[in-house]
Amino acid sequence: MSANANWIIIALISTVMGAISGGLTAQLLLKTPLQRLSLNTPVFVLDRARLIQGLPPNASPEQMARTVADWKSLAAKLSAEGYLVLDASAIIEAPEDVYVKPLGH
Repeated sequence: MSANANWIIIALISTVMGAISGGLTAQLLLKTPLQRLSLNTPVFVLDRARLIQGLPPNASPEQMARTVADWKSLAAKLSAEGYLVLDASAIIEAPEDVYVKPLGH
């Protein structure tokens, strides 16, 4: 065989081996995140605005504080049970394992 044919064969083998190793590496790195995506996290929506609007117009500051504290306590209990708790405009409580962690942490 000529020298060019040898280099072509070496380049072809290197390309195939690189593609195989890259594919296996990607599969191993994505295995856990892809498994997590297949799980269904139950979601519970608490409507804070409707809760506040439901208070009587003459509600005392203590009543308002107690209502908000009860609402937060309910959100924490739901989160502890594995629910993702949402408000109309923000995430209120969620289990730690549904948060995306920065790489390297």
